[in-house]
Amino acid sequence: MKSPRDWDKPQVILAVFTGIALVALITAASTSAASFGIYNSAWDGSSKLSAEAEATGSTVTVARSVEEYDSVPPKGTIAFVLSPDKPYNPSARQNLQQFVQNGGTLVIAEDFGSHSNALVQALGVNARFDGHLVRDDRYNYQSPALPVAHNVKNHSYTENVSALTLNHGTAIRTQNGSAIVQSSGYAYLDTTPNSKLDNNETITNHSVVTTHSVGQGQVVLVSDPSIFINSMLERPGNKAFVQNLVSEHENVLLDTSHTSQLPPLMAAVLFIRDSAAAQILLGGSGIFGLIVWGFHAKKVKSRIPNRADPEYRQSQEMNAEAMSSYLQQKHPEWEQDRTERVVTSLQDQYRKE
Repeated sequence: MKSPRDWDKPQVILAVFTGIALVALITAASTSAASFGIYNSAWDGSSKLSAEAEATGSTVTVARSVEEYDSVPPKGTIAFVLSPDKPYNPSARQNLQQFVQNGGTLVIAEDFGSHSNALVQALGVNARFDGHLVRDDRYNYQSPALPVAHNVKNHSYTENVSALTLNHGTAIRTQNGSAIVQSSGYAYLDTTPNSKLDNNETITNHSVVTTHSVGQGQVVLVSDPSIFINSMLERPGNKAFVQNLVSEHENVLLDTSHTSQLPPLMAAVLFIRDSAAAQILLGGSGIFGLIVWGFHAKKVKSRIPNRADPEYRQSQEMNAEAMSSYLQQKHPEWEQDRTERVVTSLQDQYRKE
């Protein structure tokens, strides 16, 4: 036998689906599917990079424009640029160059993108990302395309790091930098490319992390941005490497200025955070809303039915005819007295609530 609540099942189902849709909408608006994205919590995102930085006690800033480099003190700040999607124009390059010259540390991680080498050159660093896949048939994690670089030099960034695991990375060609992590001597660049060692390809050590002094600061090149993604941080050495990078700095700047767009909700949050006018407008709107609610609360409350009100109960009981009509349509095989008994039973249950 149905209870009075059963009459509201369509509304309940609608409410549930509305709730699910709302949660999905908020999730979509606050997350990103962009590879290496700071707000991407999937395997190819870098949301854990931000979490690791915060765990060390560093102050984390998500930079939507290069002007935000001016908002942090260069000394004591490390900035991350992960495989930018578009080139840095001369003005933007100048911002980054000034940041490094004045004592900042800039990490540029790239594999096959076409925009990082121009930035490296503009910084005065004599090094380039090769752009070909580095493979290692002997020392790798599950696949030669995931080489394990275990030639690690003594450096503050490599403390407790026995090796780094790449995921379809490349190599760094440099003449004046210091290679602090290199592949094994069995690695080669797949220049063909055909996923195998050809006669024109040579097995040798390849640099995967290099450091370069620029002015009072430093540029760190990493030949695979995948080292910083969520799934690869779990590989031995990768997380320790990230922790070493950020723990030496009080501030961490995550440069998203030249990568895929931020999710709408996070963009709005960051805009409000950085805009005094937006904060005043939002705060004023909230206060105005409270005032309006105060004036109309009684009116709104008066329109909400009171189940204990005798008149309300009487109006509900008057729906007996509608209930009876519904049951007759639903169960035409029922006799009239059976229909009446069901209606009476439902009304009795309703009165007891």
